[in-house]
Amino acid sequence: MKIGILGAGAMGSLVGAHLMKGGAEVYFVDPYVKHMQAVEREGLHMELEEQEEETVKITMAVSDASKAGTCDLVILLVKGMNTKSSIGANRELFGEDTVVISLQNGLGNVDILKEFFPTGQIGYGVLKASATLRAPGRIAGRVKFPYSPKGVWFSPLEKDTPYRHLFEEMEKILERGGFPAALSEQTEAIMWDKLFINILYNAPCALVQLAGEDFMRHEEGRKLLKELAREVCEVASARGVPMDPEEYWKKERENMAQVPLNEHHFTSTVLDVFKQRKTEVEFLNGAVCREGKKYGIPTPYNEAVYYLLRVREDTYDLMFEG
Repeated sequence: MKIGILGAGAMGSLVGAHLMKGGAEVYFVDPYVKHMQAVEREGLHMELEEQEEETVKITMAVSDASKAGTCDLVILLVKGMNTKSSIGANRELFGEDTVVISLQNGLGNVDILKEFFPTGQIGYGVLKASATLRAPGRIAGRVKFPYSPKGVWFSPLEKDTPYRHLFEEMEKILERGGFPAALSEQTEAIMWDKLFINILYNAPCALVQLAGEDFMRHEEGRKLLKELAREVCEVASARGVPMDPEEYWKKERENMAQVPLNEHHFTSTVLDVFKQRKTEVEFLNGAVCREGKKYGIPTPYNEAVYYLLRVREDTYDLMFEG
C-alpha cells in the first residue's frame, strides 16, 4: 500500500517510520525542507523508549507533493488550522479513491475533510504516543503511553465504507511495524479521553508558560483545571460519550501526583506561544465551546481560556518587552 504522511513532523515521522517497517511504501510530505532533506538523504533516526536506536529509510521525503504522486491512503498530521491550506497545496496526493485519515489533535478536523472528500473515504483517530523532533531527520519518543494498550486508535467515518479493507490493512501494517494499533468502534471515546488532557494542559499552560505538572501543583491552578475538566466531561456526556467529572478528575490528580518534582513537560501549545505561532485552540477549547452550545451545556471556563489565548496569539507584536 502506498501511504502519504501529510505533516511529517515529529508525530508524522513516528507513524510513517513504523508503517515503513510494517511493509508499506511511505511518502513524507512536509514544508520543513531541512527535515525532509535529512530523511531523504540518511533516513529517519529514532530514539524511542525501551527500544534500541535505529534509522529507518523512507521511500521518499519531500516538500513538493507532486514528486510523491497519488497515494492509496493519506494520513493527515498537520495542525488543525493548516488542514485546508495543506490539502489545497498538496492535491497531487489525492486521487478519486484515496482514503484520508486524520490523526490530528482535537475536534473539528473531520468537518473540514468533508468539504474535500466523500464521507466514505474519511477516517479519524487519536494518537496515544508522543514524539519530539530533536533535529532534522532525528526524533525521540514512544510508540504508546504507559497507561494505554495501543499507540493509535482509528475508525472510518462510515462503518460500512467500501474502503474498509484499507483501514484493516493499515492496522496490520502498523502492528507488523511495531506500533500498537486498533481499528476500533471506541475511537470517539478515546478521542474525548485525550481531549480531556489537551484541554487541561495546552491552552491554560500556554497562557502562563508553565509545565502541566507545575500548573496542577498550584492551588488556584487546580481550581481552574477542575472546572475545565468538568465542562469537558459534561459536553462529552451530552454528545453520547459518558465521562464522569469526579472520576476523571480523581484519576488525573493521581497521575500527576506520581510525576517527580524535577520533571517538567511543556505541551506543544506552550511552545507555540513561546515562539509566537498560531495554536490549535480552535480545535481544543474552542471546539468544546461549540459542542457545548449544540447541546445547551454552558462552558464559561473554556470560553474564558479560549478568548484569552486568541487575544494572546493575535497580539504577539504588541506584547510588553520591558
